[in-house]
Amino acid sequence: MLCSSACQRHSEYFGKVEPPEGKVFRFNNSAEPEYIDPNLLAGIPDTRIAAMLFEGLTVYDPQTLIPSPGAAESWEVSSDLTLYTFHLRKNLFWSDGQPLTARDFVYSWTRILDPKTASRYANMLYYIVNGQDFNEGRLKDAGQLGVKALDDSTLQVKLRQPVPYFLSLTSHDTYDPVPAHIISRFGNQWTDPSHIASNGPFMLVEHRTNAKFELVRNPRYWDAANVWLERVTAYSVDDNHTSANLYEAGVVDWVPDYVPTDYIPYMRGRFKDLIVQPYLGNYYYSFNVTRPPLNNPLVRRALAMALDRRAITDDLLRGGQIPTSHFVPFGFANYHSPPGPEYNPQEAARLLAQAGYPNGEGFPHLDILFNTLAEHKKIAETVQQMWSKNLNIQVSLRNEEWASFLKSRQSRNYDVARDAWIGDYPDPSTFSDLMESTNGNNDPGWKNPAYDRLLAEARQQADEARRMEILQKAEAILLQDLPVAPIYTYAVNALLKPYVRGIYGNVLDRHALNRVWIDRQWREHAAQGEGKGEGQRD
Repeated sequence: MLCSSACQRHSEYFGKVEPPEGKVFRFNNSAEPEYIDPNLLAGIPDTRIAAMLFEGLTVYDPQTLIPSPGAAESWEVSSDLTLYTFHLRKNLFWSDGQPLTARDFVYSWTRILDPKTASRYANMLYYIVNGQDFNEGRLKDAGQLGVKALDDSTLQVKLRQPVPYFLSLTSHDTYDPVPAHIISRFGNQWTDPSHIASNGPFMLVEHRTNAKFELVRNPRYWDAANVWLERVTAYSVDDNHTSANLYEAGVVDWVPDYVPTDYIPYMRGRFKDLIVQPYLGNYYYSFNVTRPPLNNPLVRRALAMALDRRAITDDLLRGGQIPTSHFVPFGFANYHSPPGPEYNPQEAARLLAQAGYPNGEGFPHLDILFNTLAEHKKIAETVQQMWSKNLNIQVSLRNEEWASFLKSRQSRNYDVARDAWIGDYPDPSTFSDLMESTNGNNDPGWKNPAYDRLLAEARQQADEARRMEILQKAEAILLQDLPVAPIYTYAVNALLKPYVRGIYGNVLDRHALNRVWIDRQWREHAAQGEGKGEGQRD
């Protein structure tokens, strides 16, 4: 039964609506994170934990996404937009009491770029002078990187060229500081609760693998006086139905984006705590282009054109997702993607025959790799049926837990893999850069020199309109060669209790939990027509 008697008492909401005791907040983070080390993480579950523990020079405003002061209280930018001078706050400490200085940022950014770290996000620091050369081993002297501590509270950053969104980059987890004094002692075990030191609004006190994270308020955080929550519990439950049950029972206060697809049609328009909003992210399938027959562009195009994307979004998921055949999602001003491969089963069959597999004859066996989540399995089963019906080829399904799945995908131990990308900052390059040959998150292993040259040209282009034209040309190459098969643009389907304040919708789905508080007079405020603003905190 979808809705038990618990939610019937308040039929406007799904499940119990009694606030938790104390200044606590509970949510389901879905899969067990692979890493919480900001220099290594790449997944959304990972970033939700890291964002509570660490803070960069700037932070996203939770409503507008405009970069705001974080560890840096102010900054100056040179007239040519290539020299940034950040002034750190005077009262910065690690959670263990050690001072946090500009040298910690130099250490952290150097560690990301060090080839030995093997950070998948190292390319996000290629904008820094000599960043790419150091990461790719052509430069050995880290002292030549364009990041220096002028003194304990002043960080100077030199860029290779103007980057209009650089302050958004410094809001990303990759640019967060990590504690050199802890890492030098404990190595890869430094994020264990008994070792870790962090500089964000919360501290990690317990981690039970595949169960939960427990965090408490960090008294040494520079803005601790304005952090209302004393404790946050983040569960690691990767089954959507179990997650919904926990929410309905009042065990969690927030389900960020893991509502079962079969619940959504019933819940939309019925429950006020179901939140549906656009999300700057694309869901796609990656083809391992290093393996035959997927090294053949004709085969990849045939597979992409045999996908009925609208059937997946409208008939299967029904959660507001938008079917798409291009790689860069909707939502960027002055950017318009070139057309991608639309659904055309007849043309798909012709292309497969042209590749040497008429009516699927002789086509090698492939598998589809996906991580544990009911929706991913449903999509994989649907794609399996479409390829069987439209191309007469058979594929099998392969499910792995999140951390194993990420390692398999990164090492290209797969044929076809479920993939997705959520924008890290509000610019099309956050997607186009993903398929650069040197990018650590280029899961297909695709290399195209013309594509790489266009991205390099775009980075040197100061004229914004011209830069967008160059990025569009790059995407046209991508959509012709098709190392990936775009499927849909995301929509967030979240559940949020009516008593929770301080969580705001935004297209990056980034939320500062240090702004969250529990409104115990929410019924009265709802009756008075008050929204989910800051209000009066007790």
